[in-house]
Amino acid sequence: MSTGIRQNGFTLIEMIIVMVILSLLGAAAGYGLTGGVLAFSSSADSVHTLANLRYASERMARELREIRRDPVTPAVYDISTMNAGTLVFTKSDGTGVTLSSTPPLVTLAYTSPTVTATLTDQVSTLAFAYYQADGVTASSGNGDVAFIEFELVLTRAGNSYPQQTRVALRNLQ
Repeated sequence: MSTGIRQNGFTLIEMIIVMVILSLLGAAAGYGLTGGVLAFSSSADSVHTLANLRYASERMARELREIRRDPVTPAVYDISTMNAGTLVFTKSDGTGVTLSSTPPLVTLAYTSPTVTATLTDQVSTLAFAYYQADGVTASSGNGDVAFIEFELVLTRAGNSYPQQTRVALRNLQ
């Protein structure tokens, strides 16, 4: 007859093996979660930048559609400055409007009442181009402009988001 003591439980080696396996599983799960959080943050930044781009482009296009004909010379539009970086014009309701860019800002300014709004604070490039009625020939001034095209490029975290919009001026005769 044997009078040996029976022991229940795990040996030290079994406990160490289980702890090593759990540590490896925890490290893999942590790495996966970190990657997921970083991917979510990156896409949230991109979506935010694209929303800013869409807002600024739509707002600028809406303003451009309101350029009025010059009351003194109806054959031309009431545009006082039209260069690559700045556009100054009068809307159909008589309000003066200035669209300009000083990176990283694109601003929209009204003369009456005097209000200046920032459309976006992430711009790297804003460039206006002016075209005649054929849509190809560059305009020589406000007398032959029929289309205004602008390219807006926003930058965030080293990524560029470009948008090009062409607006046909209304009230062509």
